[in-house]
Amino acid sequence: MPSSPFSALAHYKSLFAISSGRSMALAVAARAPYAMIPLGTMTAITASTGSVASGGLATGVVSVATAVASPLIGRWADRRGQRFVLRLLTPLNAAALVMLLVAALSGWDGPLLWVACLWVGLTSLPIGSFTRSRWIVAARQPRDVSTAFSYESTVDELVFVLGPAFVGIAASAAVPAAPLALAAALVLLAGMPFAITAPAVIDIPSANTTVTRRPSIGTVLWAVVPAIVVMVCIGTFFGSVQAAVTERSLELGLASRAGLVYALMGVGSAATALLAVVIPAAVRLSTRVLVGGLGMTVFILVTWTQGSLLLTALTLLAAGLFVGPTMVTAFSVAERRSPSGGTGVAMTAMQSAITIGVSLGAAAGGALAAAEGATGAFFLAAAAALVIALTGTMMMRMKASAPITIADTTMERVPAL
Repeated sequence: MPSSPFSALAHYKSLFAISSGRSMALAVAARAPYAMIPLGTMTAITASTGSVASGGLATGVVSVATAVASPLIGRWADRRGQRFVLRLLTPLNAAALVMLLVAALSGWDGPLLWVACLWVGLTSLPIGSFTRSRWIVAARQPRDVSTAFSYESTVDELVFVLGPAFVGIAASAAVPAAPLALAAALVLLAGMPFAITAPAVIDIPSANTTVTRRPSIGTVLWAVVPAIVVMVCIGTFFGSVQAAVTERSLELGLASRAGLVYALMGVGSAATALLAVVIPAAVRLSTRVLVGGLGMTVFILVTWTQGSLLLTALTLLAAGLFVGPTMVTAFSVAERRSPSGGTGVAMTAMQSAITIGVSLGAAAGGALAAAEGATGAFFLAAAAALVIALTGTMMMRMKASAPITIADTTMERVPAL
């Protein structure tokens, strides 16, 4: 157990012995465009068609297509290797974004627009999931995997916060379609180098296993159901909180501050994701999920009671402190439960889960906010957080009812479920 947060953070130095700083920076840049695409699509298509409904539908098509395609892309990478898949899909995704850009600049609103959105979603690459798969194979110590997941979750949070900010800056500085042009450029400038340097093979079954073929997608998804539930709920939490904060900001006459208030929750989440390595290895993953869900539930209910935007921001910051470690834990659960040969599917399924959750949270939260005010959306966020806590409780019962095996007593330095 680390003696202090500072000594724990020093363990991040081990990541540079596993991967290079250049590779880590490239992975960050390569995932940046995918944080810009949803809001960029909404902004560009709404402006070009003059219809928020068209913009929302276009964003929904992209998001749903991405969520469906990600596990399939993960399965493909498990079979053929990341290098083959990335080299093929990256230029196709850049071309799709260019087509969507043309659609926005030309004011398309019909079948061609939906084809462009579908193309973008089906070729969107789960860079964060691919990167986690690489860490799993490259790391030699369980603690290194945990540290890598903490780092990756921090990066996800920062990209999640900064991506929409870049969309706003680009759209304000140029034209509403500018974020799509920027995303396409980043896919080519960062995504292609990420693809070229990808390992040919990932997630090779260990020598002491008799597995000769990859498990089915259904088998992998069933194995990591607890992690998927947690990620869907985290996404729902994000989406509904965004709707609630937007509605509260409108109620208080401070609509322009909504983005900053919401971003503060992301900052808190990123900070604690980075500090997740401080948690002792003896603390079970199920306990971490339970505590994270309870903390999110308590502080989002406290946020609901606030009457000012400043207090809303501070309580959201406190709620965010529990989100980061919970997200890190969810990926750890998926890694632990994933059958040999199914890492790619498991990691990409996690990304699909949070995408679906955000879409559900934003849609349902927006409807509740319109009908009941910010209160309705905040309660939806609290319900999602409570489900996370209940999932942690179920994981504890699953572990308690399982027979003790030799493997249960020989896992060293790896948090149990």
